[in-house]
Amino acid sequence: MSARHIAIAVILRADGAMLVTSAVEPGSAGAGRPRTLVRPPGGGIDEGEAASDAVARELREELGADALEVAPLGTLEHRLRFAGRELHELVHVFTARLSTDAALPSATDAGHPVWWLASERFEDPELEIVPAGLLQLIERARP
Repeated sequence: MSARHIAIAVILRADGAMLVTSAVEPGSAGAGRPRTLVRPPGGGIDEGEAASDAVARELREELGADALEVAPLGTLEHRLRFAGRELHELVHVFTARLSTDAALPSATDAGHPVWWLASERFEDPELEIVPAGLLQLIERARP
């Protein structure tokens, strides 16, 4: 299986909260606790598109917002099983910010909720932050 290349934007508020989207795995609610995947906004990189251009495009498409000060943070290889499918992603991670007057939608264009994840919940066992290693990458980049 070849890896799908995606680009995501880590957008942090002054209080440390991270802008995220989330998806609940279909059928997981019946197993007790639903499996909720949480990740920063972003999406697939089109053929011939630079990762930095892709993340800016995805933020416009998903959130209707322009990304400012986009800067590379790192790349993570990620494998997971979700909704009965094996996923293999090469995730290009960027930092970015939004203009202070950006009005965020309650959901992405694909219908996934958009919300601010408080830093106190980064280790919440009911949430699975993806890609694996994202929090460590963010922490290593802090001054």
